[in-house]
Amino acid sequence: MNYHKKWKNTCAADKSGGKGRVDMKAIALPRKSAEKALRSILRSGIVDKKKKITADADYVYVPVLADPGFRSHRIVDVDPQERQTPEAPILTISRKASEIGIKEAVLPRRWVRYGDSVIIRYEGPEPRRLAEIVAGVLNAKSVYRYSGRISGILRVPSLELLFGKGGSVTHLENGIRYAFDPSKIMFSPGNVGVRGSMRDLDVKGKKIFDMFSGIGYFSIPLSKYGNPKHIYAAEINPASYQYLLTNIRKNKVQNVFTTYNADCSTITLPEKADLIVMGHFSSPAYIQHAVDNLKIGGVIMMHHLVSSENLQNSSQVIEKKLQDHGIAYRISSSRVVKSYSPHHWHVVTEVMIS
Repeated sequence: MNYHKKWKNTCAADKSGGKGRVDMKAIALPRKSAEKALRSILRSGIVDKKKKITADADYVYVPVLADPGFRSHRIVDVDPQERQTPEAPILTISRKASEIGIKEAVLPRRWVRYGDSVIIRYEGPEPRRLAEIVAGVLNAKSVYRYSGRISGILRVPSLELLFGKGGSVTHLENGIRYAFDPSKIMFSPGNVGVRGSMRDLDVKGKKIFDMFSGIGYFSIPLSKYGNPKHIYAAEINPASYQYLLTNIRKNKVQNVFTTYNADCSTITLPEKADLIVMGHFSSPAYIQHAVDNLKIGGVIMMHHLVSSENLQNSSQVIEKKLQDHGIAYRISSSRVVKSYSPHHWHVVTEVMIS
């Protein structure tokens, strides 16, 4: 359809007696090239999100709040069509919960989603009926609730299955596919930034030892985006280890991995590593084992807990351990990831061994 013809016909309809009609401005984008321009326009803040984007055979019409004065795009008058805004999930859950007598005050205000499973914090009445509501609104197959803290060296979460069959999920994050069972495997949503930062590390051609690899939280992003020479990954938890093998296959990085279902302190690598990743809060107790597998000039990236009173000197515990072992070192960085408890913080410290 000719753009000018459409505009003239619209105006003619108004003059011929159309009542109650209010035209609005829209940017007319040729359909063949609309996709790239549309992304930029949507980011500009000028789009009227209460109105529908429409199209005909030739153009895509993007409603705007006011005439933007663009010279690079044509502006036309269109008949505004209201966009149907869906009800926010929490409002739907609240409405449905109230129908069975659950008060809004006790409802969870947020949740964690992994694949087709959802995890909530909830101590109110009718937990299983609420879980069924949550599953229906969020289109989830399983709903769990937290029943306690992650415990033990195997880092097993405490979850109660309220709805569905549970079992394995596949969670997509930063281009990585992580398969795991939420009831058996710890996966912290608060560590998404740390996991994402692995893709930016310069590890090209380097040898890496992931001493507490879990399901591949850090080592798989490193392998997929960093082009390392080789990664040695140790995991003591048999369930986590099986998912590590699964995730290595899912992400097609088998060619760079050697894996161990063992306590990392029992492993001597066939070659010295350039980088050692220690993603467990008990890392300080394993410093000597890390140094034994690291080449001179190599780096240890260590996750550990720091109390609020020691946060100003977050690497103090690490330095004390290194000094006790007589190890020459230099702290490259020490940064807070997130709050872990009311008085403790998750910290990542990087140490160069000299």
